[in-house]
Amino acid sequence: MGVMDLAAKLMVAKGYLPGRIYSALPIRGVERPVFIIGCGRSGTTIFGESLSKHSKITYLNEYRHLWSSCYPETDIWTCMANLHNGKLYFTAADAEHRKSKKLSRLFRFETVKSGRPILVEKLPINNFRLEFIQHIFPDARFIHIYRSGLEVARSIGVLTEQNRWFNANPYKWEKLVEYALSKDDTKDLPDLCANPFDKGLLEWRLSTEAAVEFLKPLASDVYLEIKYDELVDWPVETLSRVIRFIGLGDDPEVFKFVSRSVRRKTSNMGRRFLSDKEVVLGGRLLPLSMDEEIGLAKR
Repeated sequence: MGVMDLAAKLMVAKGYLPGRIYSALPIRGVERPVFIIGCGRSGTTIFGESLSKHSKITYLNEYRHLWSSCYPETDIWTCMANLHNGKLYFTAADAEHRKSKKLSRLFRFETVKSGRPILVEKLPINNFRLEFIQHIFPDARFIHIYRSGLEVARSIGVLTEQNRWFNANPYKWEKLVEYALSKDDTKDLPDLCANPFDKGLLEWRLSTEAAVEFLKPLASDVYLEIKYDELVDWPVETLSRVIRFIGLGDDPEVFKFVSRSVRRKTSNMGRRFLSDKEVVLGGRLLPLSMDEEIGLAKR
């Protein structure tokens, strides 16, 4: 660690150095970050919260502002998204060296503030930005949590009917439609979405397929897949496996939390007969997501 880096770390710890200045200094960024990926409503929040109890982990729960402070075009949520020309899908070609350095330092700034060296971030939209993320953070690791597509669609549908999700953010739906239209195998699907459940199922398919295609060629030490059912049925065993993957030792605070907090809140829809429309909207991964076998990327 260089003298400037050490001095900056000390100033952050004492509260003398704000993130915007830290990110502009010629010091190293975050190392070996872990990104939790998975379609929204797949258990990403409780999973990330469980990992946050580990004494070595700095957990960022949808810190969208860090991304948009460096890459304004990542904003698809706020009232400024249109002005920012917010995009859903990013590739390595979208990465810019200066912006990426700033982002990496902002991520490290969070670990210095907390005194916990391992950064774990959860942001479901990152399923559509994985190549971009890997280019910015070449030593990144990924944990993919997935859930039955029918259960995710049901959950998104309920939230949409409550004026949340798509009703609260039509811009995101517009960008999902644009993405679907850009792909030959999904270009006809937005027209089939007649209700919130259909929209939720299409989002699940687009998000999950994007993640699986990215993960397939990666080495086994770069990514880990877990299933929502595995998390809620065997939380202690599942978190222990995840913690080992990250390279840490067990922390009793994690297991104490999951033992009392991780449980299924809605009924398991199980493996049931799929309607013709569900088959078309959900694609080939839908029946696989309902199987007991764990893992999608290698199937």
